[in-house]
Amino acid sequence: MTESHAPHRHKLARPLCSPFAIVMGLVNVPCEASRPFTLADDVELTYFGDPYSGLADAITFSPDRRYFVVNTERGRLDISRAESTLRVYRSKDVQEFLASMETTTQPRPVWSFSKSTYKDGPIVTSLRWLRDSTGFAFLSKTASGSDQLYIADVKRQRVRALTPEDQHVTNFDINDHSHLVYSVLSPSIRERIVAEGGSAGVVGTGRKFINLQFPIEIVNLRWYDLNELWAVVDGVRHRIKDKVSGSPLAAHLGGRQLALALSPDGRSLVTALAVSTIPLSWETLYPPPYPSYPFRIRAGRQDPEAADGWDNVSRYVLVDLQNDEVTPLALGPIGNAAGWCGHSRAAWSADSKAVVLANTFLARDAENSASAPDRPCVVIVDLLRNATTCLRQWKGATKDRGYEEGTFDIADMRFDPHDNNRVTLDYIYREDVRAQTYMRLSNGSWTADAATTELTEQNQALELVVRQGINDRPVLVGTDKTTKHSGVILDPNPQLKDVDFGEASVFTWKDKTGRDWVGGLYKPPRYVHGQRYPLVIQTHGFSEKEFVPSGRYPTAFAARELATAGFIVLQVRDCPIRTTPEEGPCQVAGYEAAVEELVAQGLIDRGNVGIVGFSRTCYYVLEALTTSALRFKAASITDGLNEGYFSHIVTVDSGASDEHEGVIGAAPFGKDGLRLWMERSPEFNMDKVATPLQVVANGSITLASMWEPYAALRYLKKPVDLIILRRGTHVLTNPAERIVSQGGTVDWMRFWLQGYEDPDSAKSEQYRRWEELCDMQIEQNRTQTAFCVRSKPH
Repeated sequence: MTESHAPHRHKLARPLCSPFAIVMGLVNVPCEASRPFTLADDVELTYFGDPYSGLADAITFSPDRRYFVVNTERGRLDISRAESTLRVYRSKDVQEFLASMETTTQPRPVWSFSKSTYKDGPIVTSLRWLRDSTGFAFLSKTASGSDQLYIADVKRQRVRALTPEDQHVTNFDINDHSHLVYSVLSPSIRERIVAEGGSAGVVGTGRKFINLQFPIEIVNLRWYDLNELWAVVDGVRHRIKDKVSGSPLAAHLGGRQLALALSPDGRSLVTALAVSTIPLSWETLYPPPYPSYPFRIRAGRQDPEAADGWDNVSRYVLVDLQNDEVTPLALGPIGNAAGWCGHSRAAWSADSKAVVLANTFLARDAENSASAPDRPCVVIVDLLRNATTCLRQWKGATKDRGYEEGTFDIADMRFDPHDNNRVTLDYIYREDVRAQTYMRLSNGSWTADAATTELTEQNQALELVVRQGINDRPVLVGTDKTTKHSGVILDPNPQLKDVDFGEASVFTWKDKTGRDWVGGLYKPPRYVHGQRYPLVIQTHGFSEKEFVPSGRYPTAFAARELATAGFIVLQVRDCPIRTTPEEGPCQVAGYEAAVEELVAQGLIDRGNVGIVGFSRTCYYVLEALTTSALRFKAASITDGLNEGYFSHIVTVDSGASDEHEGVIGAAPFGKDGLRLWMERSPEFNMDKVATPLQVVANGSITLASMWEPYAALRYLKKPVDLIILRRGTHVLTNPAERIVSQGGTVDWMRFWLQGYEDPDSAKSEQYRRWEELCDMQIEQNRTQTAFCVRSKPH
C-alpha cells in the first residue's frame, strides 16, 4: 500500500514505534522504547486468529457482508489459561470511520465476548456464519477440554449451546438453526477402554503402541479419532447410522481434518469414509509422489470402525440425510493415503447439484489408466450428470528437492453464490494466499479464468487485512476500496507500545552445495556494531511476514527473549528435503554455513553457539551434535523425533514406521539394514555428543519418544537434563507451561553460553543440578577448554 493509494489515514490513539507504522502514516515521529521485551510479554501477546492450528480465522464476514467477526487469541498469566475474544463489527460503522477526516477513535464493535474456559487454546475455532447472516456458529472448549458447538445470535447478542457438554465435537457445517451436521468423538472409545481395564488380558495385535500404554484419563483427539456423525434436518436431530449394521456411521480424521459439507438445501452431506478393503490394483493406480516415497497405499483389509484410523485409506461419499443412504462418489481414494499431503475439503454449489472436492484421485482402472491423472486433483463432481472434472492437479514431494515448485495447499473453495458455473480456489503458495477462479464452458468443461491473484475481497467496498511484519506487531487495517481511505480498526496490543524489541531482519546465505537458505536474524536491543555475540540457532521454519517474538513456535523457542539477554538468534527455515537419508545432512550443512557466514561478518563468536530443536527438528539437532564439526556449547530438544531404534519400533502398524525407514534408508534388520542404522541414526552415535543437552517432553505420552536420547547420554555419563511438562500440548498455549518451556530455554542457554544464573530463589535447585552437569563436563574435557563457565566460584 503506497501513499498514492491512501490519500488520508487515521492515527492510532496510542502510537506504534515501528517502521511499518511510520510508513502507514499511523504515527508522525518514532517514539523511544522504555523497557525490554519479556517472556510475559510474549505469553500475553494477542494474535489474530490462531497462527498454529489453522482452525481459527482472524476475520470472517457474514454472507451479506453487513457484519464481520474478528477472532483474537492470547495467554492470560493471571489465570494461567488461554483466552479467545470475538468482536462483532458492523461494516457500515467501519466505512463511516474510514470516511471521516476528523475521527481518530477506532470504531467499536457492536458486540464482543471472551472465553477462557480451558487451560489450552485456541479456545474458539471453526467460526461459520449462518446463511441468512443472523448469527454464527463456532466451537468452544469446555472445562474438560472438549469442543462444544455454540450459536451466536447477533441481534439478541446471545450465545447458546447446540450440543451437549459431554460430546467432543470435531467438525461441523451449518446452514441455519434447523439444518446442520456435526461429528463427535465416539463414546465407544471410552467404553472400549473401560471394558479393557476390567479384563485379565487384551488383544494388542494390530494396535498402536501409544494406545496400549496409557490410562483412560488421557483419551482425547490426539490419540483416537473414531467419530460419529449427527444431523439436524428440519429441526429434527438424529445420529446417522449404517443402514446395514444399524451402528453409528464411523468416520475418521484422515486428511488432517474430517471433511463435512452440508448441501444448501440441507438434504445431503459430503464426507470421507474409510474403505473396508483396499484393492491390490490401488497400489499402482494411485502412486505416491515418487517411487521410493515411504508413504503409499498398500492393499489389504482395514477396520473402518477402528478407534484410531488416522492412516486409513478413505474416499469421498455422499450421504442422503433423509434416509442415511451412503453412496461412494465416482472417485479414487483421497490423496493423503498415498503420500499427497493436504486438507480434505468439500464445498457445494448454491443449487446443491455440484460439489468441489480437494485432494482426491479421479477413478482409474488398469486397462485405461491414462484416462485420468496419476496424482490427486481438485475435482468438480456434477451430481446430475455423474461427471467429474480435474480442475487442478496436486503437487507433492520430490526425492531430492523436497516439495515440488509451485506446491500448494487449499485454504478454501467456493462456488460463486450467484453463478454455479464459477468456482474459486484459495490456495497457499509459499507464504501467500492466492485465488484462482475457474469457469464452466457451454460444453460442460472447465477452464481457468485469467491469471492468479493475491487473495483479496474482490469487488467489495470494504477490505480488511491484518498488517504485521517481523518487526511490526499485528494490527487490523481497513480500506475503503472506493475512496482508498485506510485506517487501523483494531490494535490488540497497545501494552507493547513502549517495548524495545531490538531489530530483526531477513538473513540469507548459501551452503557448500550452493543451496540457498533463509532465516530471521534477531539482534540485541542495544546491539553494538563490531562486537561478537553468542549465537543461538533456532530451527523449524521462519516467516518474514509475521510478528512472532518466539521466532516460530511458542514451544521451546524464545528469539526476542534471548536477544534481550544479549544473544544473536538465527531462526532457520528448514531444508525442504524430507524422508530421505539426505534430510538430516542437508539441515546440518545449512547450520554450518550460517555460522561461517555470521563469523565472517563479525557478528558472532564461533566458539559460543547453541542450538534448539522442536518436533521434527529434534532429529536435526541430534544429527548436528553427532556429525557436525561445529562445537555447540549447549543444545535443547523438545517433544519431537530422534530417528532412534526405539522410536521406530513402537510405530509398527502406523505410517510413521515408513517415514523412519525413509530417513535412515532401510529397516533396522539384517546385516545391511543394521549397518545403515548404526551409521545414520543419532541414537547409535550418542558417544560422539560433547554438548550439554536439555531434553523436554510435553506430557507423559511423549516422554517415550524423548527418553532414548536422554537415557543414552545418562548411561554415558554425559551432561543431560530431562524436564517433563505434565500435561503439555505439542504447540504450547498454556501460559504457565510456556513460561517453563521458553523460560527454560533462555535459562539453559544463558547458563552455558554466558555463565549466568538467574538470582530468582525459586530456580536454585535448577542451577544446583546444572552445576553438577558443569562439573561433569569439566571432568570429561580436562585436556580441552571447558564448555561451561561458572558464574560463581565452586
